[in-house]
Amino acid sequence: MDSGTIAAMLGGVLAGGLLAAVVGALLWGRKLSRAKERISKLDHASQFAEQQNAQVRKQVEHLQREVTDLRTQLSRSKPRQEVSTSEPTRQEAEDLLLRQPAPEAFAATQILPRQSPSDGFPRTQVLPRKR
Repeated sequence: MDSGTIAAMLGGVLAGGLLAAVVGALLWGRKLSRAKERISKLDHASQFAEQQNAQVRKQVEHLQREVTDLRTQLSRSKPRQEVSTSEPTRQEAEDLLLRQPAPEAFAATQILPRQSPSDGFPRTQVLPRKR
């Protein structure tokens, strides 16, 4: 092989490599640009969600402070009732004793005791086996 043939082979390899690099850049460049766009959209959405989250947290903290202030004002404005340690009067005792008993619960809300069979084992059903 003479130097001209070697130079032609090296030029062909170099040209093939450049062509492969250009084709790869075009194909992968499109995919990479789409991926960059998706990433930027996700970043913007994430930042927006973080901003909204921060605003909601501030609103919650503000509302909690307001509730605490209102509870404090309410507790200060309530007159405190004195606790009496004396025995109830005869009239109060009779009123308490003569009250009507509470009505019975609805049938749907009553809890019934379990009824166990005579042999101690619950009734079972044999289910067909799926194959």
